[in-house]
Amino acid sequence: MINHLMSGRGSSVDMHDSSLGLMQFHDHHQYMYGSSTGPFLPQHHGFIHPEEDRCTGKVVPGLAEPAAAGVAEEVEFDGCKEGGGDVAAVGQERQQHEDAPKPGEEEKEAHGVRMIALLMECAVAMSVGNLADANGTLLELSQMASPYAPSCGERLVAYFARAMAARLMSSWVGVCAPVHPSSASSWSGVHAAFRAFHNVAPFARCAYLACNQAILDAFRGKRLVHVVDLDVVPGGALQWLPLLSALAARPGGPPVLRVTGFGVSASALHDAGTQLAGLATKLGMPFEFYAVAKRPGEVVDAVADLPSRRPGEVVAVHWLRHALYDAAGDDVVTMRLLRWLEPKVVTLVEQERGPAGGDGGQFLDRFVAALHHYSAVFDALGAARPADGDASRHMVENGVLGREIGNVLAVAGPTRSGRELFGSWQAELARNGFLRAGAVGRAQVLAGACPAGLGYTVADDHDGTVRLGWKGTPLYAVSTWTCCTTPHARA
Repeated sequence: MINHLMSGRGSSVDMHDSSLGLMQFHDHHQYMYGSSTGPFLPQHHGFIHPEEDRCTGKVVPGLAEPAAAGVAEEVEFDGCKEGGGDVAAVGQERQQHEDAPKPGEEEKEAHGVRMIALLMECAVAMSVGNLADANGTLLELSQMASPYAPSCGERLVAYFARAMAARLMSSWVGVCAPVHPSSASSWSGVHAAFRAFHNVAPFARCAYLACNQAILDAFRGKRLVHVVDLDVVPGGALQWLPLLSALAARPGGPPVLRVTGFGVSASALHDAGTQLAGLATKLGMPFEFYAVAKRPGEVVDAVADLPSRRPGEVVAVHWLRHALYDAAGDDVVTMRLLRWLEPKVVTLVEQERGPAGGDGGQFLDRFVAALHHYSAVFDALGAARPADGDASRHMVENGVLGREIGNVLAVAGPTRSGRELFGSWQAELARNGFLRAGAVGRAQVLAGACPAGLGYTVADDHDGTVRLGWKGTPLYAVSTWTCCTTPHARA
């Protein structure tokens, strides 16, 4: 973990006619939007590779000609021999001189070690309720760490210090800050930051690839298909645009596709539906989009909130779990909804941040797990976009990772949704009658999709779970499940 830190480097209103697709919003309130269809999001097929370092050479007057330099070196070397010096010893001394830390590197390393020590001191103080000492260390950290620093370790410490300050303030005043963005502009910022994350690092894109492949397998040969996304807002239409293209290109023609998207931002849902409807029209695919502007854990009556199932329809459920905000609500209600849907496949993407995704347990355990997870993510971003002041990288770190760190440390556990969270969603799926689906060859596909030579790793648990990581540290787990509940579960 310290190696990562010290490195520099997610009633109805008809919105379209049958040719454009149907967009409906289900909630206690009705949402009416124009029927114009804007351009869909561009698809990004390649990864962004770090640019090669380019140094501008400068001509320095007064340098010796190469021949003269060689003579000078030979004279110096002969002088060592005349003095009785050993040739090997001289070469070893030169090598040691070359390997010696450059001026300033020792200071940078000491600075990084000091920041980590202070951060740990602050976490320990917070865990025992010593707010005065925690405040003192945060004051010192605020002078040492900046989210704009060249070192990814320093930037990481800056965001952790910000999250700890929010927790400290909430502990003093006795009020927790909300984990949901508070305005439409905030939601727009979350969406833009997640799009940048999708483009800069391969984690979300590889997870989408694995999930879409599992959904395509489940839909093979089916005419009526239905995708239920339990949280559309972070990525918008990013995941489903490639899926529509793949379905349209399959032998026998495209199916009749219905997408139901949950989300806490009605405007973001509308944008996603518009983009998907526009692409479906261009592909000649029958398409419907239903937007449910609420969290899945808030669905009391699924019959009223979701479209009725068509005879012979195959359902796929997708869930990208994150800590950007509370997207699920009540886990028990969310699980009840999954069982009611009786999906042929469930694709689940989870962050590897300890039990309950790092949202439960004691604060100090949660802190250490988050520090380990995000140090690897920051290191990966630093390797992908090493340039100082990179705008895309800063947008990801500030708008996605910084927000997640704040929510994990400042607000977590039952206070996130008012309900207890599952310790493990995979364990709960198995307990509720879901079976793991195989992922034959999926790990190889993802390994080929990750940029080579940087440090991204793909591991296959051979039980349907594929883990994406950085230099051996697992960061995201993608698992696929099938439902084996009885046909009467929807009653």
